[in-house]
Amino acid sequence: MNIHWLLIAAFTVLTFLVLLAFVRWIGSTQLSQVTFFNWVAGACMGNIGANMISAHNTKGWTENFFALLVFTLATIVAAWISLKNRGLRRLANGEPVILVHKGILLRENLKKTKVNIDVLMMLLRQKGYFAYQDIEYAILEPTGSLSILPVQEAQSVSKKDLKDGPDLSEDKGGPFAEIVIDGTIDEDKLYKTGHDKIWLQRQILDSGAAGLSEITYLAVNKQGHVIVDANRLKNNTADKNEPF
Repeated sequence: MNIHWLLIAAFTVLTFLVLLAFVRWIGSTQLSQVTFFNWVAGACMGNIGANMISAHNTKGWTENFFALLVFTLATIVAAWISLKNRGLRRLANGEPVILVHKGILLRENLKKTKVNIDVLMMLLRQKGYFAYQDIEYAILEPTGSLSILPVQEAQSVSKKDLKDGPDLSEDKGGPFAEIVIDGTIDEDKLYKTGHDKIWLQRQILDSGAAGLSEITYLAVNKQGHVIVDANRLKNNTADKNEPF
């Protein structure tokens, strides 16, 4: 076998063992909490590890090993300092951001975190909530997970709810069909719910919005309950008969 391939095999095994040891040295939070700090640390360690595997000789591997050792020590020192300094910890890991408060979308926070309505609704559904009006607080954590405090009514569950999950059957209205998101109509869902654009126009005007472009979110369930979130402009110049 060519000596080059033997070196690659040896460097791969050695690099794996070194990375395993260093990651355990850093601590378990590297695996369980993907914050900005941990993501940068993991990405850099992986890149240095790749350089170690692809090194052309033992000198190159040793140089990259030294770089990895220094970077690991720097990561540990930075993590230790952040434990002592809350300001640095907030800078390195980020802060939790409230996305929903008392059933109201906080649009500025959505923009700041670059979370759109579709992603937010997906995260809520994963937690078992199909309407953000049921949410007292929805907080995006620095790890990317969503923490939810439901409104009091949504917290009251029966033993059957705990066993079978929430009742989303048709006689209870079922889940909400999202008709409008960010001013865009999902016509397929609109017609499947048995409604048309005239009905939609009426819902928009009833909400106090000037037109479709001001609707951030509109959904309806089979019982006809409608959720509307209108992004009303301060200087409202839109036409009440704005076309679809």
